Amino acid sequence: MAISTQYKNQSIASQPLAGFGRFVPKISGRLRATLLLILASTLVPSVIILWLDGRPKPFKEFFITPFISLVYSSCIGGLLSIGLNLSLRGFLNKSPLVKFLYLTVLIAAATLIGFFLGSSILLGFNALIGFSYFGVDWGTWRISLFMGLLFGVIMFAVDSLKFKLEKTELELRTKQLSEAKAKNLATEAQLSSLESRVRPHFLFNTLNSISALIREEPEKAERTVERLAALLRFSLDAANQKTVALREEIRVVRDYLEIEKTRFGERLKFSFDIEDAAENFKIPPFAVQTLVENSIKHYISKNRAGGEICISARIKNNFLQLEVSDDGAGFDENNISENHGLDNLQSRLAALYGETA
Repeated sequence: MAISTQYKNQSIASQPLAGFGRFVPKISGRLRATLLLILASTLVPSVIILWLDGRPKPFKEFFITPFISLVYSSCIGGLLSIGLNLSLRGFLNKSPLVKFLYLTVLIAAATLIGFFLGSSILLGFNALIGFSYFGVDWGTWRISLFMGLLFGVIMFAVDSLKFKLEKTELELRTKQLSEAKAKNLATEAQLSSLESRVRPHFLFNTLNSISALIREEPEKAERTVERLAALLRFSLDAANQKTVALREEIRVVRDYLEIEKTRFGERLKFSFDIEDAAENFKIPPFAVQTLVENSIKHYISKNRAGGEICISARIKNNFLQLEVSDDGAGFDENNISENHGLDNLQSRLAALYGETA
């Protein structure tokens, strides 16, 4: 109760300040940094010029000198900012020597051009008011060059860091979107695969095959029931997994093919050629299963003579080369529809592995 009362009192006490805050303009971090940089580039040269002169100064000089510095810093800083923004991204990936030479030339050019531009502006003010109120010392270009180099390096470092942070944030967002897309596609594939297991047609054929085996081959019927249970269990367990080991996928594919063999008999032949080194590679769940189901649905079941499905996996140049083939006529990849299992598989692989898939 005491904590609640204290919190309530603090909220009441802060209300006047909160109301006053509505009339105070908010300054973004980038604008604040820009204002601080302008302030520093104005005051530092002013202090240097007044200190190097050494002579007693009238009071008005303490206002005129910062104004002159502001004109120069605005001209030089503006040119530097434009030059960095236009070409920064193209030079960040260059070698240190190229970046150093580029930065030196850019700062020197922006400083000299900005110095003459600022001097022209001050001379224009003098001509406008009719007498030389703002003194222009052409010999101070060295100070301008020094300050340009100093603040140019600071601006380059800040902009480079900002660009790298934006690039990292963009890569992180892209990765998160890819993972989310891969997860959604995997969920669709899992639901589709689970649907193919539990749809009445598949279950009816499987149970009918088991029923026919019970009297003549009870042991084979028992193994078929175990394989069907393993198939359903894998479909449920893989729901929260983005990838599974290839050996787990191959084990499920074997069970699936053995179940289908009880229905197709000698019409269905299959073989596996899996390298030992490939068994630990991670792949999306149902990746091989989708290809095998496609062969059975579009080739084996429609061919009276049946056919053979071959599954192979090997390591080549540190990549997993996975192949599912049959001895059918094949098909045109351009004719794959959006809702086709192969289209879903291609999208999942692209989301997980990018262009290397």
